[in-house]
Order: sequence, then structure tokens, then C-alpha cells
Amino acid sequence: MKLKIIPKLIANLFKKPITVRFPKQSFDIPDGYRGKHSFSPNKCLGCGACARICPNKAIEMVDIKQKDGSIKKQPKINLSKCCFCGLCENVCPTKAIHLTKKIPFTGDTSPDIIK
Repeated sequence: MKLKIIPKLIANLFKKPITVRFPKQSFDIPDGYRGKHSFSPNKCLGCGACARICPNKAIEMVDIKQKDGSIKKQPKINLSKCCFCGLCENVCPTKAIHLTKKIPFTGDTSPDIIK
């Protein structure tokens, strides 16, 4: 039984690994991949449709002070709650939120990206 394993072990020693050394090495990301959010604050109406449709309640509408002193509501996304379903992108009337092909980052800080 153990002798059957040895030829496979030797063959696998000379094969190319199937993993990549991310982030130093990259791989092709397929079309339709829903990654990290991109947000255009100048396009945002502050309607809150993205926050209402989010199934995980990962989007919160917060007050942002503008340069002219006025207050505008904008989404704040918590990536630790986000399931990357893309509903926020689909419901946005001005396409202010867009899911990119960027792989979500990892780390020990808060994953809030849109402030």
C-alpha cells in the first residue's frame, strides 16, 4: 500500500504548484467578479437606496459636511458585513457605487471603506 504513494510523491515534486504567491504574483480575475467597492461622491444623491437594499445591513448612511458648509448623506460600507452581492450597485440610480475587480484587502484595521 505504501509503495503506491512513492511514485505519486516523486511526480508531484516536479510539478508546478497550483497556488500563487499573492499579492506578489497575480492571476486573471474573471469578468463578473464583484470585489472592493468604488464610490463617486459627486454622483451620489444621498437617496439611501443602497442602504435599504443591503441584505446584511453593511451600508449605513452618514452625514458628510461639504465644502460649502452644507450636510449631505453618503453611504459608509462595512466590508466585514458585506457579502458582495452587488445589489447596491444595481439599485443606485446614478451608478455612484461600483464593484471593482479588486480583491478585498485583509488586515487588522476597520474595513470601512466609504466615508
